[in-house]
Amino acid sequence: MSPEKPRRLGRGLDALIGSAQSPTATASEMQRIPIARIRPNPFQPRHEFDPTQLAELEASIRANGLLQPITVRRKGEQFELVAGERRLRAVTNLQWKDVPAVIRDFDDQMLLVLALVENLQRADLNAIEEAKGYQRLLGEFSLTHQQIAEAVGKDRTTITNLLRVLSLPESVQRAVEEGKLSAGHARALVGLSSDDAAMQVANEVITRGLSVRQTEQRVRTLRTPGKEDGAGSSSKRSADADPSVRRLEDDLRRYLQTDVHIRLGGEAKGTISVSFYSAEDLDRILELLMRTARSEF
Repeated sequence: MSPEKPRRLGRGLDALIGSAQSPTATASEMQRIPIARIRPNPFQPRHEFDPTQLAELEASIRANGLLQPITVRRKGEQFELVAGERRLRAVTNLQWKDVPAVIRDFDDQMLLVLALVENLQRADLNAIEEAKGYQRLLGEFSLTHQQIAEAVGKDRTTITNLLRVLSLPESVQRAVEEGKLSAGHARALVGLSSDDAAMQVANEVITRGLSVRQTEQRVRTLRTPGKEDGAGSSSKRSADADPSVRRLEDDLRRYLQTDVHIRLGGEAKGTISVSFYSAEDLDRILELLMRTARSEF
């Protein structure tokens, strides 16, 4: 399985932490803080930390010291970690009693955004962890997809499409978390309405080592009418299916960033099916369609 391209971020973690424009942050305060008084970040989206990378960081700190302080916020008599969990774990393993830290005042929303951005910059989050982080911003802080996109430096369609992976069966989500399936595979599997079909294709990807492109083709095959009802289906796209229709479907999918299917009937008739997954997703698609229509008049 080939590694995915590094994620692009429009705003860096340092810019978010140090931004004087942020109404939730006050002037920083640097001091050494007893590690025993620091609590974990409750909004940390990352669940697993690579032990090899952690050991390498420990060796670096042992040889060169801690070159960048962690960032915390006050929580009563204690402190809550904002950024730098790997550094904190490393110095804890080295049995440090205290650690240099920058103290800032952030609200819960900014704390979650910072935790997401820190991990995204290092490409440490899998697709499920990332999507769950965005889901918390939606559910707990009522942010829109656009606001989340601006906070983490991504396109709105990227946020919308990634959130859809949370609709996959639990077993498929676990395979993504365990690194058996990539984010690209997960996004392709969302195109299947049947949980059984999604689990079947996920198993094929793992056992046969299918690429993302091959997975997308497999999903298109299963979505042929009458062929997606169960995991045991051996459905195939009709041999006489028009390649020009498939190319048009692919063009529309790329433009609308959602699932599109064209069904041909007799006498040059047919239907175009465009899928949407939330009210905001529908607004986005309509905006694209109406923008195109307006440009023709």
